[in-house]
Amino acid sequence: MGRFSDNLQKRLRNKNKSMIEFSCRNCLNIFTFSYTAICLNSQDDIQFTPEAECPRCGATEELIFTDYSQEKIENMLFSNQIKKCK
Repeated sequence: MGRFSDNLQKRLRNKNKSMIEFSCRNCLNIFTFSYTAICLNSQDDIQFTPEAECPRCGATEELIFTDYSQEKIENMLFSNQIKKCK
């Protein structure tokens, strides 16, 4: 399969808004994370409930968004879907 079909499959698979894809810089694992809540904390960092954790190595600090997820988060921020944490 080509890159286009891979991206299309990811988009169809992640239609559920409460899922986000991460890449772990510690073990190089890419995984989909399901969250119950998302908000901006007092430092304007994105905070997930529950906290994202790599299922392979357990890392929490080494996680980065995949390109698709970065785009998804930016769209959510620009459309005010992510609010300040209470």
